[in-house]
Amino acid sequence: MAIDKHRVLDRVRAAKKSLTPQRMCVLDAIADTDCPLSAYTLQEMLAAQGNSLNISTIYRVLDFWVELGLIHKIESNSTFVLCQDQHTHHLHVIQHCISCHGISEACELSQRMTLPTANAFTPQRDQVIELKGTCSRCQAEA
Repeated sequence: MAIDKHRVLDRVRAAKKSLTPQRMCVLDAIADTDCPLSAYTLQEMLAAQGNSLNISTIYRVLDFWVELGLIHKIESNSTFVLCQDQHTHHLHVIQHCISCHGISEACELSQRMTLPTANAFTPQRDQVIELKGTCSRCQAEA
């Protein structure tokens, strides 16, 4: 999946951070795959490309991109995927197929969701909600 380099640079500048080669190679590696990646799988992929990064550096870089909203962490299996949604300040809904383990972001669904404001509770913005189920391809194969 391609990433918009201008969007990336805008987000990094807005956060008053710098775009390092390590940050860019991690983002590119995640963008080059359609499946969620663990930090250790990412480390192996980068090493195969000649980018040897230690695991703590990879976790720091992943945290950086999660904080900027350009990648999402799938909490149920500690993997990371590129954000497919250009919008900000709403909930991100990830659909996780329990059969093929595919991940897709439900942008239309997430844009229709509103954050609750009752009971003196203010939820954190840009959260990821993971829905587990079976994708249409796996349903057709069943």
